[in-house]
Amino acid sequence: MRLEQQVLAADFHQQQQWLQAGAFSATELLQWQWSAAQYFNPQLNCFTQLVDAAPLPEPHGLLAGLVLGVKDNIDVTGFATTAGLEVRRYAFPIEDAFVIQQLKNAGCSMLGKLNMHEGALGASNHNSHFGNAHNPHRLGFTPGGSSGGSGAAVAAGLVPVALGTDTMGSVRIPASYCGVFGFKPSRGAISNRGSVPCGRSMDTIGPLARSARDLSLVFARMAAYDANSPEAINLPAAAPQDCKSVRILVPAELDALGVADDILADFAMNLQVFRDLGCSVQFVELGDYPFAAARRAGLLLCETDMRLEYQHEWESRQEEFSNYLRALLAYPDRKSPLDYSAALQVLEQAVISARRWFAQGELLLLPTTPQRAFSLDGPVPSNQADLTSLANQAGLPALSMPMLTGQPLPAGMQLIGPAGSDWQLLALAELWQRESGFQYRLPAMVNEIQ
Repeated sequence: MRLEQQVLAADFHQQQQWLQAGAFSATELLQWQWSAAQYFNPQLNCFTQLVDAAPLPEPHGLLAGLVLGVKDNIDVTGFATTAGLEVRRYAFPIEDAFVIQQLKNAGCSMLGKLNMHEGALGASNHNSHFGNAHNPHRLGFTPGGSSGGSGAAVAAGLVPVALGTDTMGSVRIPASYCGVFGFKPSRGAISNRGSVPCGRSMDTIGPLARSARDLSLVFARMAAYDANSPEAINLPAAAPQDCKSVRILVPAELDALGVADDILADFAMNLQVFRDLGCSVQFVELGDYPFAAARRAGLLLCETDMRLEYQHEWESRQEEFSNYLRALLAYPDRKSPLDYSAALQVLEQAVISARRWFAQGELLLLPTTPQRAFSLDGPVPSNQADLTSLANQAGLPALSMPMLTGQPLPAGMQLIGPAGSDWQLLALAELWQRESGFQYRLPAMVNEIQ
């Protein structure tokens, strides 16, 4: 493997070590990443907007030399914030989102804006306005969504870290399908100010990366209290975590939840790594939790919140919405305030259920998605977000990590913890990666380029 490919496959921690050793300069690193994005984006369509030239490295900050891709519903000055929609194609923000300000202050550079499912309301990254994003592990297959461009860009080595938003799984589903790490923090730990809402009570900005330690590094700069965000919390700073005596809860009825046999087989095999770490694994019954009903209730809340967000465009430029999104945004017209209230009550069950589960153990472990990536030309499974939406509805932190597998396409498993347990999840994911020996490898389409 050439040095350039080796560098693009590495995480940012490793890239920093090479920079400090003088193996190459920060300018060279950013040039390689910009060139790779220029070369592969016509195939992957993961970027909707790219800087015209390789960004110059910032000379200061803990994250100096880190180039980011940012989902196209998060404000970055100099780029339009389209939210994947034609009606917002030329919506240029006047200031950065709060989280972008934090990362720029830490020395990050911006490579461009990333493709997403229209309006963030979908998990396959079909997009009739900007084109579909593709999974670098198999072109023509979904990278997941709604942060599909983020997952694809990280998986292809175009950026070491990308930002997405997660409303019912939209960071973790792409992480699962693309074989990378994705983190949804506790509600309020990261400010959503400066992002386009999908479901206000469930939205969370989160990072995707090729290693768990990169998630920790970036999250430490993202998690800052924003007094202008109504949901802001003061998350305690990172501290040493006791991960080896953790009681991990595993659903006993995953087959009844629609999880594919090949996912079940990989998941069972990966449980052994946690046992090797010293964690205890306890099987629990989750059958009384209405996974599918909660997903449908969350969808109604998203449709209603988005209708409010786009009300001006809905009244004046409705023809510019796709048939797909027009149908979703029209759905609240057929519902009453009582339906909306009932949906909120369904989601409240997630909070109660989580409290009961965490009385039996510290963390919950389950597959991230019930299936692997599928063809963009085929049917879209309705249950993609059934296992991920729980964390959003209860405001919990959740982290997807790639499972060890012998299958040609990757899949993820996710850790979910009580609100505020963000650093415990991150620490256990780092420990799991060291114990398992997992090291990300670029997809064949990238490695074949000589």
